[in-house]
Amino acid sequence: MCGINGVLFSNTNSDIREKIFEMNDAIIHRGPDAEGTYIYQERLAMGMRRLSIIDLSSGNQPIYNDDRSLVIVFNGEIYNFLILKEKLKAKGLVFRTNSDTEVLLKMYEIYGVEAFKQLNGMFAFSIHDIKLNKLFIVRDRFGEKPLYYYKNDECIYWASELKSIKIAAPNIKNAISRKALSLYFALSYIPAPYSIYQDVSKLRAGHYLSIDTNNNCISEHIYWDIPKPKTLINDYDEAKQKLKELLVDSVEKRMIADVPIGVFLSGGVDSTIIAAIMANLSPNKKIKTFSIGFDSGAYDETPKARQAAEYIGSEHYEFRLNGETVLEQIDKVILNFDEPFADSSSLPTYLVAHETAKHVKVALTGDGGDEVFGGYNKYLLSSYGAIYSKFIPDSFNTKIIKPLAQKYFSKVKNTKSKGYKINRFIQATGKDWVKRHLDIMSLSFNETEKKALLINGEYPSLESILNSDIMSATAFSDDILKAVRYLDKNISLEGDMLVKVDRTSMLNSIECRAPYLDHRLMEFSYQIPDNFLINGQNKKRILKDTFSDMLPKGFFNTSKSGFEMPIGDWFRAELKQDLLTTLAEDNLDKHDLFNKQLIQELINQHLYQGMDNSRKIWALYCLQKWYNNNN
Repeated sequence: MCGINGVLFSNTNSDIREKIFEMNDAIIHRGPDAEGTYIYQERLAMGMRRLSIIDLSSGNQPIYNDDRSLVIVFNGEIYNFLILKEKLKAKGLVFRTNSDTEVLLKMYEIYGVEAFKQLNGMFAFSIHDIKLNKLFIVRDRFGEKPLYYYKNDECIYWASELKSIKIAAPNIKNAISRKALSLYFALSYIPAPYSIYQDVSKLRAGHYLSIDTNNNCISEHIYWDIPKPKTLINDYDEAKQKLKELLVDSVEKRMIADVPIGVFLSGGVDSTIIAAIMANLSPNKKIKTFSIGFDSGAYDETPKARQAAEYIGSEHYEFRLNGETVLEQIDKVILNFDEPFADSSSLPTYLVAHETAKHVKVALTGDGGDEVFGGYNKYLLSSYGAIYSKFIPDSFNTKIIKPLAQKYFSKVKNTKSKGYKINRFIQATGKDWVKRHLDIMSLSFNETEKKALLINGEYPSLESILNSDIMSATAFSDDILKAVRYLDKNISLEGDMLVKVDRTSMLNSIECRAPYLDHRLMEFSYQIPDNFLINGQNKKRILKDTFSDMLPKGFFNTSKSGFEMPIGDWFRAELKQDLLTTLAEDNLDKHDLFNKQLIQELINQHLYQGMDNSRKIWALYCLQKWYNNNN
């Protein structure tokens, strides 16, 4: 696990060494163990910072092939590298190290760009092929590892984190993207290929860039997407057996490390199953599990995590989070994202990673389980919405029920309440699946609210920005559940969850691995009938049925909410003064992007009138902190 950087100039540049070292220094937290650089003809430079996980003694980078015509810098892990290594050995190849990076480079040497689709892992890497005058920059299938890039007439920069590019090309900060702002205030994050800056892009998951080093010409290619299912596994027992084989193998591969490992245990279905499998695979040694709780009882789920830990016999650690702790860490966490990011669960994720790093260097997680196995409540909306529409005429719903629901539920005290969820459901009814799903995805501001908030220019709608992704989802399947899951894979998984986990874990120099994000599992989940995933209100049905014998009876009967936190309560207490200072008029005047009167109304309603505007205020608060730090 590392961080990578790179620069390719159009002509020789005497500053290239200084540039690559500055870029490396900016991400030292991603790899505190070692540093490496590669410079070619004063035009091309690649750098990396290393967090040593596999082959501690001889895995430093960059790594070259035998005749030094190929060189690679790599961030991530290739989980099937031992299998690939044996395949290459059978062809007569000899290895100098035990690292997965060398295996990857030799895979490219033999198979070219076709090697990329044989990789099972999380990664971002760049390969310089001197003979072909080519540079390849590659990102993993789901986007677990980040990759930004920027091009102008003089050079191309690429990096694991935006902060490296900001140091190398400070002028990018002068152009904030309107599309990115529109995405952010709807979704609370900015998915690929967009970034907060107009001229900086994120490489899409499952894609690679091919760059001609003679003329710096860039082309983008896709090497993997979920294949359209041709046949279904209709036998439930057969599907359960296949799932068990795949997930156990995925966990086992992700347990390969030359350093201590553990698991984040939230007490929910996904992480608990991973912990149970790990315990079964380590019968002679207790695994380490790590959980986080809150002082607010409504958000605290450590008792369930503790129950699971006791049952599987793990060495369990619990940590607590309260408003004072948040205030101490909040700037460090928020500003590390380099661009506005308003998923408040990044704070507990950071804290659990921070404490876990004191005990292990690698932690497995339950991330991706909801996307792979249909675990989100929003996936129930299609069937519920169809039933609702049968009994409620659309005109009556639009003119009467929606306004009443909005008025009646507008003063709910928190976003976990039934009233909040009922209102969200009602507001999404009577629409096609695309509009309904975009409404549910828009956790901060809907289109009407966004138009009222953002001033001084035109801001495109969420649907127009995501049009190509929506078209891809509808072309992928006319089955709504498959289509919305496909869209989530490309948007919310890449843009939200994986960003949160990567930045918070790497800020603590700890590697997180997600067994559910094995492409074989994702492909399998599209090869089974929808009712194997969701049956009535039973979400992740096949996952729970397959592994129920490994956990206490009835363990899956109670729900959990994930790493949500009582941000609304903290805004009224410990964070109140910081909120008022951050969103004070003199700060908002710096950019003149927002309707200041509207913001003041949102704050007053939340602080003094019992309304829950926490998500909207949090999005504003995070963006303003980002702006204050970057301008």
